[in-house]
Formats: sequence, C-alpha cells, structure tokens
Amino acid sequence: MSELPKGWASAKIGELASKIGSGATPRGGEKAYTASGIPLLRSLNIHFDGVRDAGLAYVNDDQARKLDNATVSGGDVLLNITGASIGRVTVAPDRFEGARVNQHVCIIRVSEGAEAEFVARFLASPNPQRIIRDENYGVTRQALTKGMIEEFSIALPPLHEQQRIVRKLDTLSDRSAASREHLNAVEVLIERYKVSVLRMAFDGSLSADYRGAQSDQRAVEFELSPSELKKLKLTSHRLSAEKTPYQVPETWRWIALPALGELARGKSKHRPRNDKALFGGPYPFIQTGDVSNSGGRIEEYSSTYSEFGLSQSRLWPTGTLCITIAANIAETGILGFEGCFPDSVVGFIADEEKTSELFVEYFIRTVRVDLEAFAPGVAQKNINLGTLSGVFVPTPPVDEQREIVRRIEAAFGKIDRLATEAEKALKLTDRLDEGILAKAFAGELVTQDPNDEPASALLDRIREARANAPKPKRQPRKPRTMKKKPTLASLMDNWPSEGMTFEELRGQASGAYDQVKEELFELMTCDKPAIRQEFDTTQKTMRLKKVAP
Repeated sequence: MSELPKGWASAKIGELASKIGSGATPRGGEKAYTASGIPLLRSLNIHFDGVRDAGLAYVNDDQARKLDNATVSGGDVLLNITGASIGRVTVAPDRFEGARVNQHVCIIRVSEGAEAEFVARFLASPNPQRIIRDENYGVTRQALTKGMIEEFSIALPPLHEQQRIVRKLDTLSDRSAASREHLNAVEVLIERYKVSVLRMAFDGSLSADYRGAQSDQRAVEFELSPSELKKLKLTSHRLSAEKTPYQVPETWRWIALPALGELARGKSKHRPRNDKALFGGPYPFIQTGDVSNSGGRIEEYSSTYSEFGLSQSRLWPTGTLCITIAANIAETGILGFEGCFPDSVVGFIADEEKTSELFVEYFIRTVRVDLEAFAPGVAQKNINLGTLSGVFVPTPPVDEQREIVRRIEAAFGKIDRLATEAEKALKLTDRLDEGILAKAFAGELVTQDPNDEPASALLDRIREARANAPKPKRQPRKPRTMKKKPTLASLMDNWPSEGMTFEELRGQASGAYDQVKEELFELMTCDKPAIRQEFDTTQKTMRLKKVAP
C-alpha cells in the first residue's frame, strides 16, 4: 500500500470486523423457500446501490434457526463472494435486521469505532475491485474465502474523517444518480421524438411547407386491370374515402402495398432447413434476427448459402425491403447487398415511378404496432403475406416522398447525435464515480482535521476491546453416534468420474463450510492441482472433477 495520509493507518479487514462469515442454502434448495417469513438474502439481492427486493427469498422459523450463525444486523457489510457478481458490496439497512444470508453472501460486521459505510465504499472502490477480480485472486475459482477477506488491507482514516468521507460520497452519489437518471431518460425521449417525426411524416404535416411551395404537384394516379387486380389478390388498389384510417392531403392517395411494387415471401424450400449442404457458400442468407437487429439498414449477415442453397431459394437485389412475419413481427431492414432469405421474411421491391423502399420502410415502422388498422380487409391478428398485401400506404407524389425521406433522415441524424452524446456522458459518469472513490481513499476528497484522533489509536482500542472481551462459553458436545465423515483428501481415491457439486461434496466431507472451502481451494491451486472446475451444460451447474495424474 502506498504512503498513507497523515492520521491514517493500514489495517486488515479481519482486525476491524467482529464477525466474518456466510450462511447456507436450506436443505431442499429453492423448493424449501416460503412465500413469507424470514428474508434470505442471496447474491442477486446484493448490489452496489443497496439491497434489492427483487427475487427475495424467505425461510420459515425452523430453517432460520439452523442459519442463526448467518443472521444479519442492520449496518452489516454484505459482500458477494462467489460467481459473476463476486465483489458486489453494500450495507444492510435496518429493515433487514434478523434476515439470513446464504453461502454466496458474506457478513462483515464492523467493530464499534469504524464506519460500516466506509468499509463498504472502500471495498467498492476501483483498487479493491480490481484485486477481487484479479485472475490470481477471487476470480480464479469464482469465490472469496473467509481467510482472503480477513487479510484484505484497508487504508483507514480517523473515525471522524471516515464519517466526512461517507457524507461527501453520499452527496456526490445522489448527484451522480440524478445525472444518470436524466441521461437514461434521454433514450425514452429519443424514441418518442422519432415516433412523433414518423407520425408527422405520414399525416402530411412534416412536408406541409414543401407542398405549399409546389404549384404543379400531381398525385400518384394509375389504373390496374381486372386481371392485374386478381393477380395481386386485390378488389381495388385504392382505398375508398370512408375506409381511410385518417385524412391525408389532397394530392395523396391510399394505395395498396402490392400495387406499389413487388411483394413476395422469401424462399427456403429444402427440408430439413438445417441441412449442412445449404450453407457455406458466397450468397448472404438473411434471417429474422439479422433484420430485427439492423436498425433499418442490413449491412451484416450471420450465414451464407451455397450454390445448392441458392438453387432452392431466390437472390434478392440490393435495396430490397425485408419485412419479418415470424418471431419479430413487422421488423424492417433494407438490403445493402444481394441476398437470400426464408419464407419468414417478406421482400418488397418498389416500382420507382410510384414509391421507394425507403419511404415504405419508414411507413412500416410507423404502423408496426397497429398494422391491422391499415389492412381493413384482413380479419386475423397474425401477420402474413396476406396481411401485408392488405396494407394501404398513404402515398404522396414521388418528389414529395423523396423530400419526406430526406427530412426524416435529417431529423433522425440530429437526434441520434444527441443519443451518442448522452451515451458518452453516461460512460463519463461511471468513470467519474470511479475517480471520486479513488480520491476518497487517497485522502483527497475531504479536508483533514488535525484534531481528529489518529486511526492508529482507534485500532489500538479495537484490539484492546477484542482482547478483553469475554470468550464465548463453548457448549459441551453431545456424543455423536453417526459415522464420522471422511476428510476431503481421503475422498480423492473414490472421487466419482462425473465429478460432484460443492453441495454434494459438503454432504460427504467432514468439517465446517469454510474448512471444506479452504481445503478445496488448496487442492485446486497447489502446484499440481488435484481438482478442477467444469461447467455441466446439461445440469447448468459447476462440477468438481478429479485431475488425472
């Protein structure tokens, strides 16, 4: 540890804590939980911003009695010691007085004279978090032992300075949280703004001034023969006035989507669909996920068709509008290259004299949620080619369509730049939080008071109080008639080939929970490890397997 500020002292967590320990999961696991009772705090409840109620489990009085050694007091530091959330830390609020913790959460009860909030903030600061997640520390085995926690070094200021630091951090954290809340709200506002722009685009208000400046605008007018209407499965390619969803400008027409260009489903005739012979060639194969993740412009693909794959499909041209009709309903994207897609995607190729793929793509975005309202002749809720064929598009003259697309993209460009700036600011806020914590524990956040009692005197008092504390009386053990469990080392000869979970190991090995963990850690991290961890994908659990000699 680098040179400490005046009045500070270096200490171990074990010196400051009157209790360090974790609990267990009641026998029966999640099936043993009750709808109400005594809260059981698990790692999913422990977050840097506090204890969250989401997913809170409860145990009955009998189960709680068996976990008396893992009883929470208000003001305890709670630290996640296993798994992906290792290192998350907070202080237990008073409302969780009497709760229990399971084996994934460690209670650190700070002795009188030290601030629990200070200890928690210290453990949450960048350097301790880096150490906890270091490949040679907690993350190697995704667990922190009691011994590791006891030996963790902390830079300890005088008590009054601890309190000043905590108050300052609270103030700055509140400001940071408010900033983060406002920045997160920007995303919602951006979506609302885009919806508003699209709504204005397709009711005519976005281009009202453009129309007013045109003296010779002509509506998109064309006729279709009975045979053409039959081929398109339409009774009329224009929507009558009484059926229009809303009023549009005089030069606009409600025109059926199939009458504005080619509308057809993709093809993937061969079965099974996952036949390896279909894939691995030069032809991009677009699927519903590629469309929904495209943001309206498909520039990437995750799979390709071979010549055989192409032979049972169709190669659509660059600029084709893709519309999903399965999984992600009515998601849209315009092909940035030639490609194939299956029948879960509908393709639209615009007749350039009537419309453009860009104009139609923005319209589908506008009505995606309420698509059936724009398809008056379609009764069913499920979207299919028939649904899209029955959609009528509010269609301005082609030159006005181009102007509408230009204005949409200009408006979206501005708002997307704002979103980018908000995202940068959000990341900056995170870095600022880290910087504030680093300054706090370097003694640079609050002024130091030369009248404060040095931390060394505080540590001396804690040590003296601990030395003079009465030793707890040990209750005589009742003679045990059950067969003694073997030690962990003695289990090695008969270790099952499929391995075992930690809970199964605890059921077979003698010793307390922490003792078994320590012994297991030694077997996993010695020069020639005897045990390794392996994730069982079938059971979705970690298994401990013996390393072959």
